[in-house]
Amino acid sequence: MTVKSEKTTKPETPTIKPFALSDFFALAAIEKGKKLPLTLPDGTPTEHYLIVVSSDAPAARRRLLELSREGRDRDEAKLSLDEIYEITSAGTLKYRSALVIGWSFDVPFSTEAVMELLAQNPGLSQEVEALASNRSRFFAPDSTAS
Repeated sequence: MTVKSEKTTKPETPTIKPFALSDFFALAAIEKGKKLPLTLPDGTPTEHYLIVVSSDAPAARRRLLELSREGRDRDEAKLSLDEIYEITSAGTLKYRSALVIGWSFDVPFSTEAVMELLAQNPGLSQEVEALASNRSRFFAPDSTAS
């Protein structure tokens, strides 16, 4: 009678990669911004893009704080629903415009020009905020479509 010897193997202990504190720093990437490739309203790809900073970037947080203070200082009880809607829409547009720090167009970059672009393309305006609030995208390779 032969007895099989069962060999027990210990599971390998996973090696823990040593991390430096700086491995967790994000500020440089979120302030540098990320390209948001642009398509025409019909979905046709273009070579153009916006450069969008993260909603965690100090400039974005400052703008959001300014806008929240403006809203807090208004007495909404004295405003109509239409006025509240207009103020809220304007604040959203100002915030989203502050997230854009550059673009690929030949025309000079300005906050006013960005506001006009986003006001005339609400879908793009939403894409700007969606990118800005997606933290992981700021550490991923650039994509080729919006």
